[in-house]
Amino acid sequence: MRRRPVRIVDGRIEGGYTDAYELICPSCGDHPYLDFVDVPAQLQRLRGSYVLAAAVAAYEEHLGLSSCPDEDSPGGSDPLDAMNGVPQAEAADGDSPSDTVSVSTTL
Repeated sequence: MRRRPVRIVDGRIEGGYTDAYELICPSCGDHPYLDFVDVPAQLQRLRGSYVLAAAVAAYEEHLGLSSCPDEDSPGGSDPLDAMNGVPQAEAADGDSPSDTVSVSTTL
């Protein structure tokens, strides 16, 4: 889980970060150096655009999945629904690249 960059060009974050969070799952084929628009639709659905509490919930839900989403299955509810109507923040806030959040859960 990380703060969503304004944009990624040639693998580098440009323009700072937004107030939204996204999920990056390398096991599902996603890569943190790719911009949202450069990943397939099923990974865009997983990445989502979340407020912090919804991002943590989506991360915990994703950990409980038996497999990563694929192109042929709907994959359940759309992660964008987890925002509960909160608009996506698109303005950069100038924070540093240390905005990655690690979350650990105990089952």
